[in-house]
Amino acid sequence: MRRHPRAIHALRADDMRRHPRMWIEVAVYNGPSSAESTARQIRTGDRVRHYLPAGAFETRTAPVDTGTALYARYIGGPLT
Repeated sequence: MRRHPRAIHALRADDMRRHPRMWIEVAVYNGPSSAESTARQIRTGDRVRHYLPAGAFETRTAPVDTGTALYARYIGGPLT
């Protein structure tokens, strides 16, 4: 299993806020379950406070050669 650098969520969230609606890579995870779990935490703001308020970010995952990439973008506020 390959080790990937840890995501620096504070920096990624700041990048996304500076570039609204632009997809930015958060990190590459070894497997899809880790990427999906983190994606859910970003969307809800649960356990990763840098992405609050809940609903202010969208996420997507994609397979890559070394695992599963997680991308997110700031959409400007909670979904209604």
